[in-house]
Amino acid sequence: MFSENDLVERSVEDLAAEVKELLAEAERLREEHERSTEKEMLSRTRSVEARPVDAAEAERLWQEAEELRESARESLRLSMEKRLRAADVQHRIDIHDQIESMDSSDKIWSKAAKAGRS
Repeated sequence: MFSENDLVERSVEDLAAEVKELLAEAERLREEHERSTEKEMLSRTRSVEARPVDAAEAERLWQEAEELRESARESLRLSMEKRLRAADVQHRIDIHDQIESMDSSDKIWSKAAKAGRS
């Protein structure tokens, strides 16, 4: 789940760009999953229709549907993996933002405390 990018210090902008790319890839893979699922159902229907006429063709269509099913499942798995990775990177961005807001609030509090004493 970790990559070389995790070991290199990157800017928040780079991380945000990675999140955007990961989500776009996840969406593309999900659409690919849907297309493969539709093709699978079409192949299965054609297989059932061909069975009485040509058993060999029906079997070939059924095997094609099985391959499409595996392809669809893999696309869905990869899509989810990309979404999880995007969520992980977004979480890092959120933590970075929280740390920065804490740093600035510490400076504000210390300035306010000094101002109150003088």
